[in-house]
Amino acid sequence: MRFVMRVRYRVWQLWRALTGRLDHAEYATAQRLLTPAEYALFLQMPSYDQRHSMDVVHTLGQLGARDSELLAMALLHDIGKVGDDGRSLSLWWYGWWVLLRRVTSLRMWALSRFEPLRRCASHEQRSAAVAAAAGARAEVVALLHQVAIGGEDVRLRVFAEADDQC
Repeated sequence: MRFVMRVRYRVWQLWRALTGRLDHAEYATAQRLLTPAEYALFLQMPSYDQRHSMDVVHTLGQLGARDSELLAMALLHDIGKVGDDGRSLSLWWYGWWVLLRRVTSLRMWALSRFEPLRRCASHEQRSAAVAAAAGARAEVVALLHQVAIGGEDVRLRVFAEADDQC
């Protein structure tokens, strides 16, 4: 039963990635929550990562989160998936990453050969570094760093819950 639920969730996630786009009001929300430098980063993400990030922000709101730095961090938490060359990860690589996460030996072999998979694996650390380099607020960068290292900031529990739901 758990496997079926997981597959159903992943199919929903794929559908949302293929069809989900932000509307003008959501872009306005992102612009309101982010500094100009942070908003420029947000715009670098592909539409499916923007959609996911905005869904996380909506879910955080439903969970009662109002902290502006937390909401900004949620919008930028996947910016590390964008390569140094500005190219985003295709959904193809996301799919492989999901499949390989459970098979350690195959995952290690694939990580040694495919840069997009290494980017998937390290995107949390990259998100903090990219945001810092772009001039994001120190508190937003600190939260991104805490996500990367599994930090103890109490706000990250509600973020993790929201991210898991989206």
